Amino acid sequence: MEMDESKGQEQNLTESEEDDSSDKQPARKVASLTRFLPSIITVAALCVGLTSIRFALFHRWEMAVLCIFVAALLDALDGRVARYFGYSSQLGAQLDSLSDLVCFGVAPAVVLFLKSMYLFSNIGWAICMFFTVCCALRLARFNADLFIDAPMEDWERKYFKGVPAPAGAILAVFPMILSFHTGDHRFLYPEWGGCCLAVAGLLMISSARTFSSKMIVISERSAPFSLMAAGCFVICLITEVWLTLSILVVTYLCSIPFGAMQYYRTLQKKVEPNAETQDVGTETYNETEALPAEDVAFQNDAAKDEPAKESVKTGDPLLPHK
Repeated sequence: MEMDESKGQEQNLTESEEDDSSDKQPARKVASLTRFLPSIITVAALCVGLTSIRFALFHRWEMAVLCIFVAALLDALDGRVARYFGYSSQLGAQLDSLSDLVCFGVAPAVVLFLKSMYLFSNIGWAICMFFTVCCALRLARFNADLFIDAPMEDWERKYFKGVPAPAGAILAVFPMILSFHTGDHRFLYPEWGGCCLAVAGLLMISSARTFSSKMIVISERSAPFSLMAAGCFVICLITEVWLTLSILVVTYLCSIPFGAMQYYRTLQKKVEPNAETQDVGTETYNETEALPAEDVAFQNDAAKDEPAKESVKTGDPLLPHK
């Protein structure tokens, strides 16, 4: 009986030790689907951008351009979803940049080369590579700015430095959009494609400030009108997609100089008060500096004597009385 009791105690001790060890093991972290939702949207945009190259290989040009536009919409969506759920990460930022390079740097260049730029042979291919390199430089500059801890005011966040990559891709295929809308094949000449590729590439790497979507603030009162405007935009895309895209591109091109002017005006307003305060400080410093050495010494002696006079009036026992 005593042996059986000792065996039972040993079994209970081993069971309790196993329970304690199981409690000490760290619990596995289970991530929800919403945590990966921004990256899923980014991967979807990458697949859509690659599909545009496939459509171009089969000479389905309209679908190729539409894929680039859909990739731009998905690219605008993934960042907002990440900020809404608070799941921003370095992995997502790097994945987004790589996806942008393929969708908006490689895909438009390949589509335009297969459509018309091949007529210029090596020069046409060089222009396409120039556009892709500019897109890569623009994305590299954007990633480098993420690691800079320089303070940025709220009004500065409402502007992009240069044209963003999705907008540059749509500007590059703008001749194809005009050709699809008007039916005029002269827009497909390589001269038009080459100019649009070069201009879009230069705008991406430029330092010109352009409007960001963060400038659009929707209040509660204007929410119904905003929803109505969004519905009208979707209706126009469904019914007259090429006309709608043409109007969007022209409107964006016209907004570039206004965005740059408004940025520099706001910057000048912010800089002028600081300059005035600095001027006042330098003027006071210069006034004291311009005094003769004897006057400065006299002022210093007077400043030293003032506490002594006050202490004499109050009857400080530590000071000698006359």
